Amino acid sequence: MKVLVTGGSGLLGSAISLHFKDYFDVIASYAMHKVMINELETIYLDITDAQDTINLIKKIKPDLIVHTAALVGVNICEREPELAYKINVDGTKNLADAAEKINSKIIYISTDYIFDGKKGMYKESDTPNPINTYGETKLEGEKLIDTNNNVIIRTSTYGWNVIKQKRSFSNWLIDELANKKQINVFTDQVNSMMLVNNCAEALKEIVDKDFSGILNIASSEKISKYQFAIKLADIFNFDKELIKPIKNNEVDGYEKRPLDVSLDISKAKMKLKTKLLNVNDGLLRMKNLKDNGYLSNFKAV
Repeated sequence: MKVLVTGGSGLLGSAISLHFKDYFDVIASYAMHKVMINELETIYLDITDAQDTINLIKKIKPDLIVHTAALVGVNICEREPELAYKINVDGTKNLADAAEKINSKIIYISTDYIFDGKKGMYKESDTPNPINTYGETKLEGEKLIDTNNNVIIRTSTYGWNVIKQKRSFSNWLIDELANKKQINVFTDQVNSMMLVNNCAEALKEIVDKDFSGILNIASSEKISKYQFAIKLADIFNFDKELIKPIKNNEVDGYEKRPLDVSLDISKAKMKLKTKLLNVNDGLLRMKNLKDNGYLSNFKAV
Protein backbone atom coordinates (compact mmCIF):
# COMPACT_ATOMS: atom_id res chain seq x y z
CA MET A 1 0.00 0.00 0.00
CA LYS A 2 1.28 3.47 -0.90
CA VAL A 3 0.64 6.13 1.76
CA LEU A 4 1.07 9.90 1.53
CA VAL A 5 1.40 11.66 4.88
CA THR A 6 0.87 15.42 4.68
CA GLY A 7 2.56 17.57 7.30
CA GLY A 8 5.55 15.25 7.52
CA SER A 9 7.59 17.85 9.41
CA GLY A 10 4.92 18.24 12.08
CA LEU A 11 4.55 16.58 15.47
CA LEU A 12 2.10 13.88 14.42
CA GLY A 13 2.99 13.64 10.73
CA SER A 14 6.61 12.81 11.47
CA ALA A 15 5.68 10.12 13.99
CA ILE A 16 3.15 8.54 11.63
CA SER A 17 5.62 8.58 8.73
CA LEU A 18 8.33 6.88 10.75
CA HIS A 19 5.99 4.24 12.18
CA PHE A 20 4.21 3.51 8.90
CA LYS A 21 7.44 3.05 6.92
CA ASP A 22 7.88 -0.43 8.39
CA TYR A 23 4.56 -1.53 6.91
CA PHE A 24 3.77 0.62 3.87
CA ASP A 25 5.38 2.49 0.99
CA VAL A 26 5.36 5.94 2.60
CA ILE A 27 5.94 9.40 1.15
CA ALA A 28 5.89 12.36 3.55
CA SER A 29 5.17 15.89 2.37
CA TYR A 30 6.25 19.19 3.87
CA ALA A 31 5.59 22.84 3.09
CA MET A 32 7.49 25.45 5.11
CA HIS A 33 9.99 23.20 6.86
CA LYS A 34 11.93 20.68 4.80
CA VAL A 35 12.68 17.53 6.75
CA MET A 36 14.51 14.28 6.15
CA ILE A 37 13.03 11.16 7.74
CA ASN A 38 15.04 7.97 7.99
CA GLU A 39 14.75 5.91 4.77
CA LEU A 40 11.72 7.87 3.56
CA GLU A 41 11.06 10.00 0.52
CA THR A 42 9.97 13.51 1.48
CA ILE A 43 8.49 15.94 -1.02
CA TYR A 44 7.32 19.54 -1.13
CA LEU A 45 3.56 20.02 -1.32
CA ASP A 46 1.58 23.22 -0.92
CA ILE A 47 -1.92 21.91 -0.30
CA THR A 48 -3.36 25.42 -0.81
CA ASP A 49 -2.45 25.21 -4.50
CA ALA A 50 -5.31 23.20 -5.97
CA GLN A 51 -3.75 22.37 -9.32
CA ASP A 52 -0.36 21.41 -7.90
CA THR A 53 -2.08 19.22 -5.31
CA ILE A 54 -4.12 17.42 -7.94
CA ASN A 55 -1.08 16.99 -10.19
CA LEU A 56 1.03 15.55 -7.39
CA ILE A 57 -1.66 13.19 -6.13
CA LYS A 58 -2.23 11.92 -9.67
CA LYS A 59 1.51 11.39 -10.06
CA ILE A 60 2.02 9.59 -6.73
CA LYS A 61 -1.29 7.68 -6.79
CA PRO A 62 -1.42 6.96 -3.07
CA ASP A 63 -3.92 4.38 -1.85
CA LEU A 64 -4.21 6.36 1.38
CA ILE A 65 -3.64 9.99 2.38
CA VAL A 66 -3.10 10.68 6.07
CA HIS A 67 -3.80 14.40 6.29
CA THR A 68 -2.04 15.95 9.29
CA ALA A 69 -0.96 19.25 7.69
CA ALA A 70 -2.63 22.25 9.33
CA LEU A 71 -2.13 25.67 10.84
CA VAL A 72 -2.48 24.61 14.46
CA GLY A 73 -1.55 27.48 16.76
CA VAL A 74 -4.59 29.10 18.36
CA ASN A 75 -2.85 32.48 18.50
CA ILE A 76 -1.72 32.53 14.89
CA CYS A 77 -5.14 31.35 13.71
CA GLU A 78 -6.76 34.23 15.60
CA ARG A 79 -4.25 36.74 14.17
CA GLU A 80 -4.48 35.37 10.63
CA PRO A 81 -7.92 33.81 10.14
CA GLU A 82 -7.68 34.01 6.35
CA LEU A 83 -4.47 31.98 6.40
CA ALA A 84 -6.05 29.48 8.79
CA TYR A 85 -9.02 29.07 6.45
CA LYS A 86 -6.76 28.79 3.41
CA ILE A 87 -4.66 25.99 4.91
CA ASN A 88 -7.16 24.14 7.10
CA VAL A 89 -10.22 24.37 4.86
CA ASP A 90 -9.14 25.11 1.29
CA GLY A 91 -6.13 22.84 1.64
CA THR A 92 -8.29 20.01 2.90
CA LYS A 93 -10.74 20.53 0.05
CA ASN A 94 -7.93 20.36 -2.48
CA LEU A 95 -6.72 17.08 -1.03
CA ALA A 96 -10.23 15.65 -0.84
CA ASP A 97 -10.92 16.59 -4.46
CA ALA A 98 -7.63 15.09 -5.60
CA ALA A 99 -8.19 11.91 -3.60
CA GLU A 100 -11.63 11.47 -5.12
CA LYS A 101 -10.19 11.66 -8.63
CA ILE A 102 -7.96 8.62 -8.03
CA ASN A 103 -10.15 6.88 -5.44
CA SER A 104 -7.72 7.34 -2.54
CA LYS A 105 -8.89 6.99 1.03
CA ILE A 106 -8.30 9.87 3.47
CA ILE A 107 -7.61 9.82 7.20
CA TYR A 108 -8.23 13.41 8.29
CA ILE A 109 -6.64 14.41 11.59
CA SER A 110 -9.01 16.72 13.42
CA THR A 111 -8.85 18.13 16.94
CA ASP A 112 -10.57 18.23 20.32
CA TYR A 113 -10.82 22.01 19.79
CA ILE A 114 -13.92 21.57 17.64
CA PHE A 115 -15.77 21.47 21.00
CA ASP A 116 -16.54 24.41 23.30
CA GLY A 117 -15.10 22.74 26.40
CA LYS A 118 -18.18 23.24 28.57
CA LYS A 119 -18.69 19.58 29.56
CA GLY A 120 -15.71 17.43 28.59
CA MET A 121 -15.55 13.72 27.77
CA TYR A 122 -16.96 14.37 24.33
CA LYS A 123 -18.21 11.44 22.29
CA GLU A 124 -18.06 11.19 18.51
CA SER A 125 -21.81 11.87 18.42
CA ASP A 126 -21.64 15.12 20.41
CA THR A 127 -22.37 18.32 18.52
CA PRO A 128 -19.24 20.40 17.82
CA ASN A 129 -19.25 24.05 18.84
CA PRO A 130 -15.78 25.59 18.40
CA ILE A 131 -14.99 28.89 20.11
CA ASN A 132 -11.86 29.86 18.18
CA THR A 133 -10.70 30.12 14.58
CA TYR A 134 -8.52 27.02 14.79
CA GLY A 135 -11.44 24.87 15.93
CA GLU A 136 -13.78 26.45 13.40
CA THR A 137 -11.47 25.77 10.46
CA LYS A 138 -10.76 22.21 11.53
CA LEU A 139 -14.50 21.57 11.81
CA GLU A 140 -15.03 23.00 8.34
CA GLY A 141 -12.33 20.59 7.19
CA GLU A 142 -14.25 17.72 8.75
CA LYS A 143 -17.32 18.64 6.72
CA LEU A 144 -15.35 18.04 3.53
CA ILE A 145 -14.61 14.43 4.43
CA ASP A 146 -17.12 11.76 3.41
CA THR A 147 -17.08 9.47 6.44
CA ASN A 148 -18.83 6.68 4.53
CA ASN A 149 -15.51 5.96 2.88
CA ASN A 150 -12.95 7.96 4.85
CA VAL A 151 -11.89 8.56 8.43
CA ILE A 152 -11.95 11.54 10.78
CA ILE A 153 -9.72 11.23 13.84
CA ARG A 154 -10.22 13.61 16.74
CA THR A 155 -7.18 13.77 18.97
CA SER A 156 -4.73 15.85 20.98
CA THR A 157 -1.08 14.89 21.05
CA TYR A 158 2.29 15.54 22.65
CA GLY A 159 5.75 14.21 21.92
CA TRP A 160 9.07 15.04 20.31
CA ASN A 161 9.02 17.72 17.62
CA VAL A 162 11.15 17.39 14.53
CA ILE A 163 11.20 21.17 13.91
CA LYS A 164 12.19 23.32 16.88
CA GLN A 165 10.12 26.25 15.65
CA LYS A 166 7.01 24.09 16.01
CA ARG A 167 7.35 23.19 19.69
CA SER A 168 4.62 21.08 21.20
CA PHE A 169 3.37 21.75 24.73
CA SER A 170 5.56 18.94 26.04
CA ASN A 171 8.63 20.29 24.23
CA TRP A 172 7.97 23.77 25.61
CA LEU A 173 7.77 22.36 29.13
CA ILE A 174 11.00 20.41 28.70
CA ASP A 175 12.89 23.34 27.20
CA GLU A 176 11.81 25.78 29.90
CA LEU A 177 12.30 23.43 32.85
CA ALA A 178 15.67 22.23 31.56
CA ASN A 179 16.77 25.87 31.59
CA LYS A 180 15.40 26.25 35.12
CA LYS A 181 12.83 28.84 34.08
CA GLN A 182 9.69 29.42 36.12
CA ILE A 183 6.55 28.75 34.09
CA ASN A 184 2.84 29.34 34.54
CA VAL A 185 0.60 26.41 33.59
CA PHE A 186 -3.18 26.26 33.57
CA THR A 187 -5.02 24.21 36.18
CA ASP A 188 -8.40 24.58 34.46
CA GLN A 189 -7.52 23.59 30.89
CA VAL A 190 -8.24 19.88 30.61
CA ASN A 191 -7.82 17.44 27.76
CA SER A 192 -6.83 13.88 26.88
CA MET A 193 -3.39 14.40 25.33
CA MET A 194 -1.74 11.25 24.03
CA LEU A 195 1.78 10.43 22.91
CA VAL A 196 2.09 10.87 19.13
CA ASN A 197 3.79 7.51 18.74
CA ASN A 198 0.89 5.76 20.45
CA CYS A 199 -1.49 7.62 18.15
CA ALA A 200 0.51 6.41 15.14
CA GLU A 201 0.12 2.82 16.36
CA ALA A 202 -3.64 3.23 16.65
CA LEU A 203 -3.79 4.73 13.15
CA LYS A 204 -1.88 1.74 11.76
CA GLU A 205 -4.55 -0.56 13.16
CA ILE A 206 -7.29 1.67 11.72
CA VAL A 207 -5.67 1.30 8.30
CA ASP A 208 -5.38 -2.47 8.69
CA LYS A 209 -9.05 -2.78 9.62
CA ASP A 210 -10.16 -0.45 6.81
CA PHE A 211 -12.22 1.55 9.31
CA SER A 212 -14.43 4.40 8.09
CA GLY A 213 -16.18 7.03 10.17
CA ILE A 214 -15.33 9.32 13.09
CA LEU A 215 -13.20 8.10 15.98
CA ASN A 216 -11.73 9.71 19.08
CA ILE A 217 -8.13 8.59 19.59
CA ALA A 218 -6.73 9.97 22.83
CA SER A 219 -5.17 9.17 26.18
CA SER A 220 -7.04 6.85 28.49
CA GLU A 221 -7.34 9.67 31.05
CA LYS A 222 -8.28 13.34 31.21
CA ILE A 223 -5.76 15.65 32.80
CA SER A 224 -5.18 19.36 33.31
CA LYS A 225 -2.18 20.99 31.73
CA TYR A 226 -0.83 21.70 35.21
CA GLN A 227 -1.13 18.05 36.26
CA PHE A 228 0.52 17.03 32.99
CA ALA A 229 3.43 19.40 33.66
CA ILE A 230 3.91 18.00 37.17
CA LYS A 231 3.96 14.42 35.84
CA LEU A 232 6.44 15.40 33.13
CA ALA A 233 8.71 17.09 35.69
CA ASP A 234 8.65 13.94 37.82
CA ILE A 235 9.57 11.64 34.95
CA PHE A 236 12.23 13.92 33.42
CA ASN A 237 13.66 14.86 36.84
CA PHE A 238 12.94 18.58 36.67
CA ASP A 239 12.21 20.91 39.59
CA LYS A 240 8.44 20.91 40.10
CA GLU A 241 8.68 24.12 42.12
CA LEU A 242 9.29 25.96 38.85
CA ILE A 243 5.73 25.11 37.74
CA LYS A 244 3.23 27.67 39.00
CA PRO A 245 -0.55 27.05 38.81
CA ILE A 246 -2.63 29.65 37.02
CA LYS A 247 -6.19 29.86 35.71
CA ASN A 248 -7.27 30.55 32.16
CA ASN A 249 -9.05 33.82 32.98
CA GLU A 250 -5.88 35.28 34.51
CA VAL A 251 -4.26 35.67 31.09
CA ASP A 252 -5.57 38.02 28.40
CA GLY A 253 -6.55 36.34 25.15
CA TYR A 254 -6.91 32.85 26.56
CA GLU A 255 -10.70 33.05 26.64
CA LYS A 256 -10.47 31.70 23.09
CA ARG A 257 -9.37 28.33 24.45
CA PRO A 258 -11.99 25.80 25.57
CA LEU A 259 -11.54 24.60 29.15
CA ASP A 260 -12.39 20.88 29.09
CA VAL A 261 -12.06 19.15 25.73
CA SER A 262 -11.34 15.67 27.09
CA LEU A 263 -12.47 12.91 24.74
CA ASP A 264 -14.48 9.77 25.43
CA ILE A 265 -12.57 6.86 23.85
CA SER A 266 -15.12 4.11 24.56
CA LYS A 267 -15.68 3.56 20.85
CA ALA A 268 -11.95 3.28 20.15
CA LYS A 269 -11.54 0.74 22.94
CA MET A 270 -14.26 -1.38 21.32
CA LYS A 271 -12.87 -1.07 17.82
CA LEU A 272 -9.13 -1.32 18.44
CA LYS A 273 -6.72 -3.65 20.18
CA THR A 274 -4.02 -0.98 20.43
CA LYS A 275 -3.59 0.08 24.05
CA LEU A 276 -4.19 3.79 24.43
CA LEU A 277 -1.70 4.82 27.08
CA ASN A 278 -2.37 6.93 30.15
CA VAL A 279 -0.26 10.05 30.59
CA ASN A 280 2.25 8.52 32.98
CA ASP A 281 2.99 5.60 30.67
CA GLY A 282 3.07 7.89 27.66
CA LEU A 283 5.61 10.22 29.28
CA LEU A 284 7.76 7.30 30.35
CA ARG A 285 7.78 6.09 26.76
CA MET A 286 8.53 9.59 25.50
CA LYS A 287 11.62 9.74 27.71
CA ASN A 288 12.67 6.25 26.63
CA LEU A 289 12.36 7.22 22.96
CA LYS A 290 14.73 10.14 23.45
CA ASP A 291 17.18 8.01 25.45
CA ASN A 292 17.23 5.45 22.64
CA GLY A 293 17.96 7.89 19.82
CA TYR A 294 14.47 8.48 18.40
CA LEU A 295 15.30 11.99 17.23
CA SER A 296 18.24 10.75 15.17
CA ASN A 297 15.65 9.51 12.65
CA PHE A 298 14.87 13.10 11.67
CA LYS A 299 16.85 15.98 10.26
CA ALA A 300 15.62 19.47 9.50
CA VAL A 301 17.09 20.74 6.23
